[in-house]
Amino acid sequence: MHSEQVTHIQVPTPADAAEVIKTGIGTWRTFAVDLPLRLAAETIRFTGHRLQAQADHLAALASCRSLQAAVELQASFLTKSVADYQAEAKTLSQDAAEVAFAKAA
Repeated sequence: MHSEQVTHIQVPTPADAAEVIKTGIGTWRTFAVDLPLRLAAETIRFTGHRLQAQADHLAALASCRSLQAAVELQASFLTKSVADYQAEAKTLSQDAAEVAFAKAA
């Protein structure tokens, strides 16, 4: 006769299943709601900052009395803008990483 190996399946208790569901919903909420809202808020803050900087730049540009002054102002504005966008990309990636790693911990 040959013997069969029996595999036991562990069925989660209702308390375990509820905990699994609760954890799943918490994870879903973090990535589907909290993270997008956090990133949207940061994006809106940054957009407001950039629009104000653009308005200030245009006002300063209108008061330039020479082509050289306008070119220098434009170059300065462009340099500052690129630095701001780089910093914002870093901020957004840090925000996303914080949320992802906080949930994983």
